[in-house]
This record gives sequence, structure tokens and C-alpha cells, in this order.
Amino acid sequence: MSYSSAEVKSGILVTVSLIFLLVLTFIVGGFLRGETRTWQVDFTYLGGLEINAPVSYAGTEVGKVDKIEIRPGEAKPVRVTFSMDKTIEPRKDSEAFVDMLGMMGEKILEVTPGMVGTPLLESGQVIAGTDPIPMYLLIQKMNLLADRMDDLTTSLNPMMQRIDALLENHEKEIGEMISNISEATSDLSPLIKRLDKMLARHQEEIARIIGNFEETSANVRDMTHDLKYRPWRLVRKGKVEDDEEDDQDTKKK
Repeated sequence: MSYSSAEVKSGILVTVSLIFLLVLTFIVGGFLRGETRTWQVDFTYLGGLEINAPVSYAGTEVGKVDKIEIRPGEAKPVRVTFSMDKTIEPRKDSEAFVDMLGMMGEKILEVTPGMVGTPLLESGQVIAGTDPIPMYLLIQKMNLLADRMDDLTTSLNPMMQRIDALLENHEKEIGEMISNISEATSDLSPLIKRLDKMLARHQEEIARIIGNFEETSANVRDMTHDLKYRPWRLVRKGKVEDDEEDDQDTKKK
């Protein structure tokens, strides 16, 4: 039985299409992934994570969720077993949490790398899990925040009314006070400019006065120190020999 060239071409096209579809199925299903290693993480609440959900490490997809089991009686009864590429090495301080791709996207399991220098976590060990916040708790917190905002608005209303009445009753006085402040500010501007010019003209004199003051302070300090050890100089004039002996005594002290 012979086939026409058109039939042969059609058969080849169908065969190639089937092979391509089969390869694509394996790739999408993760069957052609390289060698992987498994870890576990415990949760109290899973937040909608499902089997075969992607596993992300530092924001990059590296594996998938293999199994989810319930363990009644445990502090964290939900245990998730997941696999990641063998090149991924989580650390003992790595954490796992349920995240979401976009606002309404797919739930994923995110694993943090941990701190550099922390010992590595061997395959099969349990990574610390952080529970996602249930939606009903978020709604409760939002309702509580809205109630507090309402209470704050209610408590502020009387104060705002009193401020509005005060402004309305003293509108003229407030306007005059603002005008006076504006005038005083404008009057100070020329004064500041004159003071600036005066300081610039007498800069040398001011520096000389400061220097004289520092010199006078040093002289007063020396005189005070001298009188501390020779108080009799206030009433009599000592001899030179006595002063030399006093100097020696002072040095010894």
C-alpha cells in the first residue's frame, strides 16, 4: 500500500506535534527537572497552599510542594514536604512562609536564604515556618481600625467646633495680630542688615576685644592659682628667697 507525499508530510507533522506536546507536558509538570532534595516545614495555618504549588527561594522558583499532611495533636499540625533543586542550600535560620503571586495570584511557598555564616540545613530537616495571617483576622483588624477612626473623629468634632467658634468670634483680632507680626518682621529686616554691616566694619576690633578678654582670663587664672598657695601676698610682700622656697614646696605638692 503506497502513500502519497501529502499523506507522508501530514503524518510527519502529526508525529512531531505529538512529540513536542509530550516534551512540553514533561517540562510543565516538572518531570524533567534535575536532581532535587526535600525539606519539611510545619504550619498552624496553611492559607490555601496546595500540592504542586511552586516553591520559591529568594524570589526564584526552584521547586514544588510534594505533600501536605495533617498531624492531629501537634503544636503545628500541618506539615508540608517540598523539594528544591539540589544546588539550593537553606540554612538553619532560613524561614518558610506562604506568599502569593500578585494580589490575586497563585499561592507559593517562599524560603528565605538565611544569614551568611549560619550552618547549612541538611536535606529532610524541618525549616521554621511562619503562619500566614488568616483573612478573617485581617478583616477584624480593619474593622477595629475603622471603629477607632470613628471614635477619634467623634472626639475631635467638639474641639473643631470650639476652634471654629473662636476663630469666628475673634476674626478681626487674629487678622490684626497677623498684620502686626508681619510688620514687625519687615521692621526687623533692615535692623538685621545694619547689624551685619556693623559687625563687618568692626570685625578687627571685635577680634581684639575677644583676644584681650582671653588674656585677662588667663592672668586672673594665674593670679588665683598663685594666691591659693601664697595667700599672705594679699597683706605683705614676701622675700624672694621665701618665694623660691614656696615654689619648691608647690612643685613637691
